[in-house]
Amino acid sequence: METKVCVSCKSIFYYIAGPVVCPKCRAAEEEQFKIVKEYLRENPGANLPEVSEATGVNSKLILRFLREERLEVSANSPISITCERCGKNILTGTMCNECQSEMLKTLNKMKGSFVGKEQDEVKSKMRFLDKTLNKK
Repeated sequence: METKVCVSCKSIFYYIAGPVVCPKCRAAEEEQFKIVKEYLRENPGANLPEVSEATGVNSKLILRFLREERLEVSANSPISITCERCGKNILTGTMCNECQSEMLKTLNKMKGSFVGKEQDEVKSKMRFLDKTLNKK
């Protein structure tokens, strides 16, 4: 485990994974997440400043919830984020479906080329004993 400084409260803690926030701040964020989720469920047409003001949750944190795919806004919501690759409006996450599938295809091609090379290397390094030595 490594130690890090919490971006919210500046305390030192043992970092495991995810956003760099201590367990105490993470618990507070979870409570804020529940509040925002419930507010959006009841007010699907609310824009980002409205949600932030009504819930008391910072708009940057709300956008992070959307990027982490923990929240998803409705298709007609005024809250929008854009695909990091092509700039298209999306409802949640970091990339649109088209960019995700294109990225997956590229990664699969790369994986296939590496797997093939590894198998060729193993085959070229394999050695067999002469079977005549084992006969009596």
